[in-house]
Amino acid sequence: MSFTASRLSKCFYGASLAGIHKFRYDMGMRKLFLFIILLGLAAGAVFAYPATTARTEPKEKPLSLAKLAFHFITDTSAPLKGQERDRINILFLGMSGVPHPAPFLTDTIILMSIKPSTHQLGLLSLPRDLLVKTANGGQTKINSLYLMNKKDPALAMEKVSEITGQPIDYYFTFDIGGVETIVDTLGGLNVLVPEDVNDPAFPSDNGGTEKFSVEKGWRYFDGATVQKYLRTRHSQGGDFARMRQQQAVVEALRKKIFGMHMLYDFPTLFSLYRELTPHIQSDIDESGIQQLYTIAKNISYDTVQHVTIDGDPRDAVALLKSKTITLSGIPAFVLVPKTGDFDYYGIADAAANIFNESGITN
Repeated sequence: MSFTASRLSKCFYGASLAGIHKFRYDMGMRKLFLFIILLGLAAGAVFAYPATTARTEPKEKPLSLAKLAFHFITDTSAPLKGQERDRINILFLGMSGVPHPAPFLTDTIILMSIKPSTHQLGLLSLPRDLLVKTANGGQTKINSLYLMNKKDPALAMEKVSEITGQPIDYYFTFDIGGVETIVDTLGGLNVLVPEDVNDPAFPSDNGGTEKFSVEKGWRYFDGATVQKYLRTRHSQGGDFARMRQQQAVVEALRKKIFGMHMLYDFPTLFSLYRELTPHIQSDIDESGIQQLYTIAKNISYDTVQHVTIDGDPRDAVALLKSKTITLSGIPAFVLVPKTGDFDYYGIADAAANIFNESGITN
């Protein structure tokens, strides 16, 4: 199936595509909306528990639809960082955003790794309460680094690189403000809930608490329910169960978006693109998205590796343990490696073996 440039120009709200005669649907529209697909994956990956107040304006200018179309059609992209070592690492940082509490704490931290030569994808989740050292010799939780660095991801990227032993090529931040609208735009999600959720103290919008519960099994969630499901952490398993819940939503979003028809669902996809734009920051430019398409189109998403680094006391092989220390004069719950407070060898080993299932230790 093909389209002429004149017909496509109408789809792009009058963007001029003069000189481009024809191109296949799969190589045009699918490339254009891979950006939306990647955002869909990222959205599920980085929805965080609101730990509170105004959202910063994106430092990067929103990616323009016309520019995306130009890059995808003309294939003018340069190679991605990381391709020379056959591993592209993208750091996803998720925060709650306004009007939730602690809006700039990155309560979800996921390292996405892509291996171009074998078309593999791995996701490694780090807990928000992981204890790290600061440049001045102090200590803090890893989720505060973004805020400490004046809402700049550079410090978090540096620390995650130190912990995992992996260079970070790109970053992607997402706030939860658009979750409800995005899910509702998609018509809701079918999510496989792995275990019962019973949170008697879920934070309500008026500053109080309310009960939130979901039975295990397949459940259909609208946007408001997905927000609650991704934020809850007071039920059995706490933060560690919440990370597994996030992975279930990642899978639901992936199936939903990949199941859409890029022509018939054009209005929904364009609406999704528009809704996501105010809630994201990234240093991946238009040409980078083109290269991600070239690589990602061959990935088998049924073989994606999900690795969660946690300190769940129910898990005998968990790499981390919990302890209480004093941070800024206040007792704080933190997670540290079992082998020593700042001994990240086990995490680095898991990151190095993310593409080798038998080599994953956690």
